[in-house]
Amino acid sequence: MRVAIVGGGASGLCCAVEAAKGGAQVTLYEAKDRVGKKILATGNGRCNMLNAFACSDDYSAPDFVRGVLGRYNADFVRLFFEEMGLYTRQDEDGRVYPLSNQASSVLDVLRMECESLGVKTLCGSEITAVKKQGKLFVLSDGKAYDKVVLCCGGKASAKNFGGYELIRAMGHTVTKLMPALTKLTVKDNTYTRQLKGIRHKASLSLYIDSQKIAEESGELLFADYGLSGIAVMQLSSLIARHFRSGKTTLPVVSCDFVPDMSFNELCERIKKITLHNKDMKCENLLTGFMPKKLGEVTAKSVGVPTAKAVGQLSDKDIKSIASAAKKFSFTVSSLRPFEDAQVVSGGADLREFDKATLESLKYKGLYACGELLDIDGPCGGYNLLWAFASGIAAGRQINNDKNK
Repeated sequence: MRVAIVGGGASGLCCAVEAAKGGAQVTLYEAKDRVGKKILATGNGRCNMLNAFACSDDYSAPDFVRGVLGRYNADFVRLFFEEMGLYTRQDEDGRVYPLSNQASSVLDVLRMECESLGVKTLCGSEITAVKKQGKLFVLSDGKAYDKVVLCCGGKASAKNFGGYELIRAMGHTVTKLMPALTKLTVKDNTYTRQLKGIRHKASLSLYIDSQKIAEESGELLFADYGLSGIAVMQLSSLIARHFRSGKTTLPVVSCDFVPDMSFNELCERIKKITLHNKDMKCENLLTGFMPKKLGEVTAKSVGVPTAKAVGQLSDKDIKSIASAAKKFSFTVSSLRPFEDAQVVSGGADLREFDKATLESLKYKGLYACGELLDIDGPCGGYNLLWAFASGIAAGRQINNDKNK
């Protein structure tokens, strides 16, 4: 059986390994000059391969994902790599990394396994069309295959978005595409511009249509355009889904800069500071709780002059400052561009694929894996796990079909 895999990323490499294990003649097409480039960039070069705690409910399409992760979960994928000689470690949050702490190790074992199994890898070979002719699929290079697996990746961090055009040209629907796990542009960047470059641990709450949708904690990074940091990126996927729905209301991110204290505790402690040092300027009032500039902007946001002595603050002023520190809100106007995103929200319509086999419901023998499908998950190894697991699922299904 001749199998063409279009895309040499995480899902494509895993699919190639599994299909070749079953005896298929596999040709792997990669448009770039080498396979697995995106793997090398994950986890800041350490490769957060997967998350040990991942389950289908963590993803945008849990029912569909369950068809794959129900069989090829995090433990299965770890064993898949262990059998190729790659051992891993797990941190307290479930993030799994190679023991070498290098993303290149993950790519190397996949490449070596493909080589040992006889997979033919064609780098610098972009496939621009796939056509069904009788029982075969004919690619734009003129070669014919019994099975084709599209693992072309998503639009995030990419310059070539041909995967979506490729599958759309075959008659499949591609849902609206939005960047996800990305930074946020705020409607009024007056304060974020003043705070550019400042990092601070905070608790963030996302409100859509005045309803609290989610909460994330972690480092918040201010930029001239708006907000960044892991907690922000986690919320961005939910914001992407909101914008994809066509709703025009703008989401609001409320920031708690002092998450370890209640509002009343913060008021009491601020009041103690004002009594202890009455001549202190308001620009320094919150220095013991957060970076000085952030404290200055927080006071300024409620109309308190930064040059004013803290001894002159009224109880109302103190409550206003504490309220701003606990609920500093930003209205999100848009997501940053695809080039800044880690993954895509959107992709090939899941209703047109079998959730157990990932085979097209329009063309028998055509499969789609990884980010090309309309599936995305949070930061922390979830999206790479989906890429690995879906590639394995498609490869194994090809073997099952061959043996029927």
